[in-house]
Amino acid sequence: MIDKYIKKIFEKTEIIEEKKLSGEIADILKMNLEFLFNYIENFGKIVFVVTDKDLNIKHANKAFLKMINLDDVQDKNFKIFLPPYVKYISIPEDGKAEKVIIHLKCRRPDVNITLSGYVLAQKEVLLFFLEKRNFNYHELYEKISDLNNEIAKLLRENQKKDYLIEKLKNEINETMRKDQLTGAYNRIYLKEVTERELAKVKRYKVPLSIVLVDIENFKLINQNYGRTTGDKILKQYANLLMEYTRIVDMVFRYEEDNFLLLLPNTNIEGAKIVAKKIENITNTTLFENGISINVKTATVECKEDDSLESLIDRSYMLLKGI
Repeated sequence: MIDKYIKKIFEKTEIIEEKKLSGEIADILKMNLEFLFNYIENFGKIVFVVTDKDLNIKHANKAFLKMINLDDVQDKNFKIFLPPYVKYISIPEDGKAEKVIIHLKCRRPDVNITLSGYVLAQKEVLLFFLEKRNFNYHELYEKISDLNNEIAKLLRENQKKDYLIEKLKNEINETMRKDQLTGAYNRIYLKEVTERELAKVKRYKVPLSIVLVDIENFKLINQNYGRTTGDKILKQYANLLMEYTRIVDMVFRYEEDNFLLLLPNTNIEGAKIVAKKIENITNTTLFENGISINVKTATVECKEDDSLESLIDRSYMLLKGI
């Protein structure tokens, strides 16, 4: 009987013919059972478990303990280490052995392992010799599926974070480009945009015009009604300018009481129409506390050799009637 199990213990990948080991080798092994047991107990990869007929564990070697990540399993039932879907283990008659395939719950990694081997019934005990550590592919598939779902969730969360970060950056940039009081774009951004638009004028020969809007006698409003009222009127007027210009047009606060409209793809005739409309709307609108204001406008079309400074200079000269 021992010949058969000695052969099974040392069988790995080679196919061994169904024949007994030579008498000489068998005798040597029989005389060195202590060495063989020590090998199985401490060094081999074969799982060796001894239980009673109710599957209460009486002994287990290091290979089994390592697999389930426990130091001791004395008197624990073998079934607690099996997945829930395993209902029973085939138990052979006394003195006989049967081939078994056992799915073992494994804590490292968190995937069940399939073990195959033999169980030998001897008097009141069962001896399990198990090997061929393979993954249970059904459990492995579920684990991979869970990991893929987790990865997809993390990717979605990262995409959401990236979107929020990008949105926040855009909001910060937009805030830095705008005048805090009126919400119109500021002079710093005016320089950046004008340089870009002037480059288009030179390269593509498209027209570009500006309208400089001056609120007349605005200092008197601050003196007569207070700075707070004056600030509210400036904010209301900036909103009016943004409401009555095109989406592609841009409204800038250039100085305290001066606004500048940048009109892409607009020649001088079109810019004068916009300026006249702004003047008419302003003259018919009442602002904070029913206050009315008057504005003067200057309209300039860009030349290929223009800069922001030259455009502003020309605009102020027109306002002053020079």
